[in-house]
Amino acid sequence: MKKLIINCDDFGWDAPATQAILELGAAGQVSSTTVMANFAPAADLRALARLASPTLSVGLHLTLNAGQPLSAASAVPSLVDDKGQFYASSQLWQRYLRGQVRREEIKQEVAAQLRRLAAAGLAPTHADSHQHLHQYPLLGPALLGILRELGVRRVRRLTATGRLDGRGLVLQVFAASSQLALRGFATPGALVSTFSTEAASAAGFRRGVAAAFRQASVVEFMSHPGLSERPGSPLMRVPEYEFWRGGAASEILRELGGELVSYAEV
Repeated sequence: MKKLIINCDDFGWDAPATQAILELGAAGQVSSTTVMANFAPAADLRALARLASPTLSVGLHLTLNAGQPLSAASAVPSLVDDKGQFYASSQLWQRYLRGQVRREEIKQEVAAQLRRLAAAGLAPTHADSHQHLHQYPLLGPALLGILRELGVRRVRRLTATGRLDGRGLVLQVFAASSQLALRGFATPGALVSTFSTEAASAAGFRRGVAAAFRQASVVEFMSHPGLSERPGSPLMRVPEYEFWRGGAASEILRELGGELVSYAEV
């Protein structure tokens, strides 16, 4: 039987995302989430720890490109601007390509984010990254190497299955650049990101999952649910939340010959 992980990214990013994920996880309508450790309040981490189980996996949504580090800014100066904030993705990547980012500082911050989850009683089953940093050319292999050194054994495999837009094609090129670095990690065979480019719907879910199941026996569906939209974000969070809450995904998944699993089963 084919296996599907429904992973909700961005736990901790803001209250509407966090509350949506907690509700969907408690109802068994999603099977995994990844945490932005530098954003999530301690109370929300404790609430998630109470829900975490073999059927609801919790991982790290590695964040080096939004907000501020858990490490002191003075300890990771190559990662932050003059206000102590992380650089945006493109800036971070360009700085890395120019040799302006120190690997030891990246490792220090990644370790701090993993420790924050552990301190809340969460043992991360896997990792992915905000805006797919772990599969950027050159930077991605470095991040994957650090995750491996810190004991992470499962990661997201970026494939942008079903995405034919410009960003989807760029992501596919990025994904190809880090394939060798993924060796040694357990990963789903395909990633469905359909809801990143269209409002969530039964038709979109069916189309994306069916296409991915033709490529792989274990598939991850990337989701960003929320109780409200986030200003400035292209994501359509409310339709995703409403779709998962409606329960149609379970019936469609059965029709496609699949079952819902967590990252713990990868």
